[in-house]
Amino acid sequence: MKTAQQRFEACVPEDQREDVLMMLAGATGEWDTHECVTILERDRLDAINVRAHGIIKIGDNEYTFSFRDGNNDGSVLEDWEGDAPWEPVKRTEWTLQPRRDLVSKAIAAGNGPFLIQKWDIIAQRSEVSDILRKYVYDRMVQPGCVIESHYKQAAAKHQFEIVCREEADETRARLLQATSAVGSQQLGGRSDV
Repeated sequence: MKTAQQRFEACVPEDQREDVLMMLAGATGEWDTHECVTILERDRLDAINVRAHGIIKIGDNEYTFSFRDGNNDGSVLEDWEGDAPWEPVKRTEWTLQPRRDLVSKAIAAGNGPFLIQKWDIIAQRSEVSDILRKYVYDRMVQPGCVIESHYKQAAAKHQFEIVCREEADETRARLLQATSAVGSQQLGGRSDV
């Protein structure tokens, strides 16, 4: 089976390849337009990185393509005249969780559910929830900027760290398993439950 690049090279004359790739990059990133390029779907990953699926007309022939452009990994021809289905990239959902050292201590002490209770209450406070909201926004409009570390430091001041939802869910599950007589008494519960 031929790769996207091999199919591209079989369809596009060598002296036109660089120009065609520049047209695809420009149309994908919306920094240039060309009559011969039609974007059917666009998936903006952040302010800089974008993917697009479309059709390009070269001479009398039309070709389908999927292209990715941005500072993550440059310009990449994902598909050319292939039948790969177009699917937007799954976004990372960011959230807050207690710092790892606090999680470890709670698990060791059997206070997992108690830490979850604290986590849920503190994370709802506006001064804490605003950190996450601003972090997510800035990751979208200023990806890879120094500002990311600012929000991570702000979260740490409240004993939190910013992690993906999957990691936080795994941490929550581990904390729920960590119970002891002492831990359940702090929750007001019974140790034999």
